[in-house]
Amino acid sequence: MTKKEKLDQLNALMSCCSNCALRKGCNKVVPGAGNPEAEIMFIGEAPGKKEDEMGLPFVGAAGKFLDEMLASINLKREDVYIANVIKCRPPGNRD
Repeated sequence: MTKKEKLDQLNALMSCCSNCALRKGCNKVVPGAGNPEAEIMFIGEAPGKKEDEMGLPFVGAAGKFLDEMLASINLKREDVYIANVIKCRPPGNRD
């Protein structure tokens, strides 16, 4: 099984997770995204409002900043892997 297949399997399991209260309070589980073979990985704390709405990591203000930083070193999102430690937006999380 490839890394991508393993991540897809893990993401499918996460989308069905209901083991804690965080899942009950969020709209979408936010799995990691990007190149599973990447040598560089960015890890955030938890999804914000925009990420919770879209189900993708780093798509809000922090994502815009990340895109700018990646561009400054000639990288794109497709060149790295991006994830959060917590996959569901905590209640009252900053935006």
